[in-house]
Amino acid sequence: MSITRTITVRDHEVTVRTVEEPDAHAEPFTAITGGRRTAAVTAVAGVLVVVVAVMPAVVQLFH
Repeated sequence: MSITRTITVRDHEVTVRTVEEPDAHAEPFTAITGGRRTAAVTAVAGVLVVVVAVMPAVVQLFH
């Protein structure tokens, strides 16, 4: 959906015209997805969180 606003000023009077146009080739919105790159970054962040959470136990094993 694209929104176009046209602002016109005449004799110190402001007129705002708003037009909403649906995208011609838009697919129906079903969910928020980011694709493969977002999934990969999320997986790496998850692994990093697990490693940081387990790190004190691993360090304690070697001491």
